[in-house]
Amino acid sequence: HPWAKGGGTTCFSGRCSPADHPRMDHVVMGRCKSTSGMPEEWVGTDRPAEALPANVQSGGGTSPHEYFYMLPSPAATPPESPKLDPTLEPKDGEACLVMKFGGSSLATSEHLRRAADIVNSMMSRRPLVVLSAMGKTTNELLAAANRALLEGEVDISKVRKVTEDVFQDLKIPLPSDITELLEELFRVLSGISLLKELSFNTRDRVVSFGERLAIRTFTALFNHLAKEGSVQAKSIDSWEAGMLTSSGGGSADSAFSQCAVLPKTYSNLYAYFAPLRRNYTYVPIITGYIAKDAAGIITTLGRDGSDLTATVVGAAIQASEVQIWKDVMGVMTTDPRVVPAARPVCVLTFEEAAELSTFGAKVVHPAAILPAWLARVPISVRNSTAPEQPGTRIVSELDSKDFRDGRVAAMSSKPDITMIVIRSTRMLGQHGFLAHVFQVFNRFEVSIDVIATSEVTVSLTLDRGYKTVDLDALRKELEQVAQVELREKMAMLTLIVDRREATAVFREAFQAFEALKVEVQMVSHGASNVNVTFVIPDDKLLLCSRDFHQRFFER
Repeated sequence: HPWAKGGGTTCFSGRCSPADHPRMDHVVMGRCKSTSGMPEEWVGTDRPAEALPANVQSGGGTSPHEYFYMLPSPAATPPESPKLDPTLEPKDGEACLVMKFGGSSLATSEHLRRAADIVNSMMSRRPLVVLSAMGKTTNELLAAANRALLEGEVDISKVRKVTEDVFQDLKIPLPSDITELLEELFRVLSGISLLKELSFNTRDRVVSFGERLAIRTFTALFNHLAKEGSVQAKSIDSWEAGMLTSSGGGSADSAFSQCAVLPKTYSNLYAYFAPLRRNYTYVPIITGYIAKDAAGIITTLGRDGSDLTATVVGAAIQASEVQIWKDVMGVMTTDPRVVPAARPVCVLTFEEAAELSTFGAKVVHPAAILPAWLARVPISVRNSTAPEQPGTRIVSELDSKDFRDGRVAAMSSKPDITMIVIRSTRMLGQHGFLAHVFQVFNRFEVSIDVIATSEVTVSLTLDRGYKTVDLDALRKELEQVAQVELREKMAMLTLIVDRREATAVFREAFQAFEALKVEVQMVSHGASNVNVTFVIPDDKLLLCSRDFHQRFFER
């Protein structure tokens, strides 16, 4: 959240120490000009300390518009999020369950029936359902947009067939709202074909049809199969419920979005879905992945961003749990395509899951962990083909019942990493050099994964999954102040391990590297309590992954 700076008792201003706020376990600074977390009539006004609610204390900020918002100490150490408007705090009713189904769990009519059965089995927990596009629909929509742009061909037959096949199987006519969406999609693609232009915003609009079609198809199937007198499903485009982001496009083919979910989203969603806590009159079927900005332009949350939609909804309504249903048995000890012996992990903390997803694990979207972590809403990753299996639970902290065998909880990896080594004697005893280096990375909008520094050298790895990086131009800019070496075809191997076990894990890991004759290029440890990352040659990743899994999980 933009109000938050860090964990513990750190103020947003950065000028205060814990001693300045001895009565507060956790402090976040906000501003009255913000529209989130306070009564509407306060916006843009000055409020003296005595006018603040009981859970707010004047913090002596740098202007009359600043105050400190007291929150309970978190179980882990993420930045705290502001509470909802006090008038919207849950006071009665029952907590709802959020269930998210990925595209592989919705690929065919059979998959949709299975998902509907799973939702029906959870009706006592008042489910809110978030859906991705069906199967590979998003990929096909992007391909259709490119065909319209490059070849002038307007063809939605593959997208239409995925939807029509479901209704043919149900032996019911295609609903009018789906027909209208398909017609709209054809018109949008026709416009691309005529104008020979495909902007980021238009591309996001094209891919939005995947989720919009999916929720209407699932709603029709769910209601068709429902028993007489049972609760009916209702399709809801996420922006109808108040899902708002900042402006920006182009995230349709990247795991990371240029848009941020706006704080007002949380109070919007709670206000929209709060009545279901007291009177569960329908099953909401909500679009994942897509939203709108303040101007009403469709935005996207990054590929696989439906996970983020689900956790934002779960955090907003203080759900009992967010379930992420996929076609895997949960979070695995490592990628089963790399190591066939990989097995499900029973339980992870939010911090461990965040590190895993950031450093290569594909099960949960990297951005999706934080909303649930801040709100302390547990996540579970379940297998839609084996709903009886418990999958993986993700919780704030482990308790005495959460037994884990072994020192390493899980592993993840990232191939095709670029490493940059920057050397300059200007670093020696001088200030400002690193500031200049990072200004260069900022201008090129480069995301950095791992970094290590010495007196005269900075080594770092680039996350090129975020956007295409002009490495030649970046290198030329850096060479104005330092010697620069690019090492491509590198890989990262990350172990999730408790800090107390790190020494023993380091010893065994380097023994393995020595036995395998692998030269470690870089090591990162200490910035996170749970993460040990090694940068190694890409062609050694498979060998090391299999050896490490055998050492840490199969003995």
